[in-house]
Amino acid sequence: MPVKRRIPKQRALSPADELAAWRVLFESGFDFFDDLEDIGVAANEGEGHPLAEEAWQRLGADHLRRSTERHQWALDTFGPPGGA
Repeated sequence: MPVKRRIPKQRALSPADELAAWRVLFESGFDFFDDLEDIGVAANEGEGHPLAEEAWQRLGADHLRRSTERHQWALDTFGPPGGA
């Protein structure tokens, strides 16, 4: 009898994992290490990302609390996040 194929369960993405993936782009404007692909966000050539502003509004306040970087590309580009 053939073995039943198992479909892996989708793991929910935690806000901390999502923030970690967006961190480099928020700071520099570029996803240098392709971290966004790890969370299922398609790669983007050049500066920024089409989904960056929406992510910044959701995650930006938490990012600013945790970040030690002085320059924040997303803050300069999109202004203060929704929660700040």
